Amino acid sequence: MKKYINLLVILVMCFWLPKSYSVEKEKSLEILETKPAFKDGHGYYSYNNPLDLKLPKDGKVLIQYFYQYGCELCLKADDYLKLYAARNSDKVILERSPSFLDNLEFTAKMDAAFSAYGHKELSDKYLFDSADKKMKESLVNNNDAIKNWLINNDVYLPKFHEIFSSSQVAKDVAKAKELYQIYYSPPRLPVAVLNGKYILMSDTLYNDDYTYAVLDFLINKLQEEKEKNKK
Repeated sequence: MKKYINLLVILVMCFWLPKSYSVEKEKSLEILETKPAFKDGHGYYSYNNPLDLKLPKDGKVLIQYFYQYGCELCLKADDYLKLYAARNSDKVILERSPSFLDNLEFTAKMDAAFSAYGHKELSDKYLFDSADKKMKESLVNNNDAIKNWLINNDVYLPKFHEIFSSSQVAKDVAKAKELYQIYYSPPRLPVAVLNGKYILMSDTLYNDDYTYAVLDFLINKLQEEKEKNKK
């Protein structure tokens, strides 16, 4: 008998539940569905005024990425951004450039020297190897370790040293530094900037799925802003 009474109470509650409850529930669901998953300060940041940049003429979003050797998170973010750019080549263009955080020029010099040496791919390998916790200090600060790495990767030391100290490398470093300064010398690593407006930092770039979700959101946002400006 008690069981039947309990069942009756439940049925009465279901039928006589105030309409306001269901309405509030529907409103809550609508808010959850329409509320942006990301906002300025949560997922990304913004420059107060967008940078005056030459953006791709085909309407693609420019992702400018700054990295530094000896930075494990820079390597992870680099991989995430490369994969995203490859999958969305119709929407974005990825440009990668050395950071000059703390006025350090080593990454820029090595990157420029690898390019001038004719083996740009060594820059990616150096980023990978220097991100290793056991090697990051030595491959950034220890000349003997750097020489051994170059030898192990079939780099002819006399020629590389000549290139490393050349005026061409100095010019390339100066150009990379100028670009870094155009972006107001980002004070953290890693950093990715979309169309000179929206900024992704370590609190986003630490995870691939999170990075991709924020990128999707911002690329759609930029497209919407572009359409509004046409009107």
